[in-house]
Amino acid sequence: MFGRKYTFESKTTRLRRLALSGVFLACLTIALVVSFIVYIPIYAKMQKGRAAGAFFQKSPDAIAVFTGDKGRIAYAMDLLKKNPTSKLFISGVHAANSVQTLINKQSNDSTAPEINDAGVQVDLDYESKNTFENVRETVSYLKANPEIQNVLIISSDYHIMRIKLIIAHFLSGSKQQFYFDSVPNTYTTWKDTKKLLKEAVKIVRTFIQLKIFREDFVTED
Repeated sequence: MFGRKYTFESKTTRLRRLALSGVFLACLTIALVVSFIVYIPIYAKMQKGRAAGAFFQKSPDAIAVFTGDKGRIAYAMDLLKKNPTSKLFISGVHAANSVQTLINKQSNDSTAPEINDAGVQVDLDYESKNTFENVRETVSYLKANPEIQNVLIISSDYHIMRIKLIIAHFLSGSKQQFYFDSVPNTYTTWKDTKKLLKEAVKIVRTFIQLKIFREDFVTED
């Protein structure tokens, strides 16, 4: 298809062959892109299963939730209730918010969970504005708490692949073990699907920044 098929080839035949090759390459590219986009939430589900296996009979030392989309903090709070010995780190908090206001805003229902156990340790990060900064502040948090060995990262399912990519780059060889759990999306609405499409672009861009240009904690749009 891609090489010259005949020793003597007319201009019409050559144009037809090139057109067919172009169509084939375009279809192949589209198929690869669609497959990658579809795989993003599947990858998050696989990571969720890995985390469930790791913490089946024990609790994570810390649960780190990256703010942004609805449901993340409420989900982290539900996990904290099941694992009351875990520390909770919430990264990317607006300066006007407290723990409870965050829970009230992001809860999926009218009965938002509350922190009543005095033994629960919750730390807030007010500095982060993007995923790179979320990771950076999580690194700082771990340095301040060297006893933490097992960390469970919480975000939306479309976000997990990029978080893991960044953590793998900056924390390769780290003594901490990182696991990932996520809030799933149904992708039945254009709003959710658009988030997934945008995230696919960000993953590719992040990969180029980290693996090709080898940038430090770069700033996102």
